[in-house]
Parts: sequence; structure tokens; C-alpha cells
Amino acid sequence: MQKKSLELLEQVLKIINSYDFALTLRQIYYQLIVRQIIRQPKTGKEAVSIYKKLSRVCVIGRDEGLLPEEAFTDNLRAIDKPGAWLDLNEFMETVKRSYNKDKWDNQPKYLEIWTEKDALRSVLTEITYPYDVGLMVVRGQDSRTEIYKASERYKAKADKECYLYYCGDFDPSGLSIYNSIKKRIGNFDVSINYERIALTPEQIKAYSLPSESGKKSDPNYNKFVALYGDDKVIELDSLPPDILRGIIKEAITKNIDPGLLEQVQEKEKDEGIRLNKFIEKGI
Repeated sequence: MQKKSLELLEQVLKIINSYDFALTLRQIYYQLIVRQIIRQPKTGKEAVSIYKKLSRVCVIGRDEGLLPEEAFTDNLRAIDKPGAWLDLNEFMETVKRSYNKDKWDNQPKYLEIWTEKDALRSVLTEITYPYDVGLMVVRGQDSRTEIYKASERYKAKADKECYLYYCGDFDPSGLSIYNSIKKRIGNFDVSINYERIALTPEQIKAYSLPSESGKKSDPNYNKFVALYGDDKVIELDSLPPDILRGIIKEAITKNIDPGLLEQVQEKEKDEGIRLNKFIEKGI
């Protein structure tokens, strides 16, 4: 392996070791740019070339045992298989671990986190799961069916103050998706407080996030340039995962009453004990 490739692997390993969870190759790519280890590409063609080289180097690094396999994740590809257990005892253990009370049932507020980036699902669920918050991955313009389902979920919480927090790319399409979501759900006459919590111009500046040239073929390109003055676009993946998690956590915790949450958690604990006794008795 060439010296430059070995040096790049050392930097990749430093990035991997700075997180306590697996990263996608795209997240590693953006962190290398943010840390000025690889140059920011000037064109889309150059970006593809640099990304492919990084991919090859990381594959070789894993083949040679220089990079840990478990440090990488690919959230777009996963085996689809129904659940199966060795026996009833193993199944019942799953039942025990799966019992969770609705953490928002006694809360005066209700919220969901929405994002266009399926690749960031595992990053966000590390925060949304513990707080029992719904995560919606739209992957582009959401379907009419899912927009309707969302409006029905929010209508079912009409007695609460409702919020929809959105995370997406800072580019013409990303902004268009967010605005479209607000308009289309609004057509179903439901009251929701919307907020785009990432990416924002302030975050881009604060974390010196790398940008690329926008696609002039995007139908939303001219509107984007008119609003922000240039054609530089930034992907949500470029925001350090721990920073993004912190943003999500803040959006959730500022809307949840900790005292009411503790009450539900105590009930969950007591009911979990009762469930365990019932299962043990039945087996």
C-alpha cells in the first residue's frame, strides 16, 4: 500500500476511534473534509473520484486488518427476515425486553422527528428510541399516503401542543421537501408547530461544513440562490453525528416534562416486574 493511502487510513482510524458507534463511509468522507485531511472537491466529478478512492482504501484497510469491520455501517442495505426464536423461552425473553409504555401519554406535548436521510436512521434512533419519539424518514418527497397518515397521528393528539422537527440537506431539494411537508400536512387542517433544526446556515458556519456546487438542473435551484445568495449546498451527513444527536436530544428534552416522564417510567418498571412474573409462571 502506498504511503499516502497508509496516511489516509491513519486519519480514518482516528475518526472512527473518536465515536462510540459505527459510521457510514459518507460520514467518514465528510469528517475528513471538515478536518482538512482531504481537499474539498471543486466539482461533482472530483467529489465522486475522491469518494471512490476513499472507499477502495477503506476496503483494503479492512482486508489488511488495519480498520475494524464493526466500525462501518451501511444503513441502506440490510437483510429482510421475519423474527424467529429457538424456543418459547427465548421468545418470552424478547417479550420482556420489548415492553415499553407510551412515554408521551401524560405529556402536554407531542412531537416527531422527520428527516430525508435514511442513511442517518441509526444515528437518530440512538436518541429517539430512549425517549419514545417517532422518527419519519421521507427519502425525498413523501407520498400522499404517508402525509395523510401523519395528519391522522397528529389529529389524534389534538389535545396536545404538537411539533414536527425536520432534519435535511441544505440544498434546493432539501428546503423544498421541508416546505412541501408543511403545506401538504396543513391541507388536512391539523395544527402543528414546524421547525427545521438541521441543517441551518448558523450550523454550517459554526462547524465549517464542506459545501459543493448546486445542480442547476434542480427545479428549485433559482429560488435557493435567490434566498441564500450562492449555489453552495451542504449535505446533512457532513454534520458530525454526535452534534446531530445533540440537536435532536435538545429538541426532545425541551418539550418533555421530566416529572411526568419519571411517573411513566416508574409504572413501566412495576408493570415490567408483573409481566416477568406472569411469563415465568406461564412457562
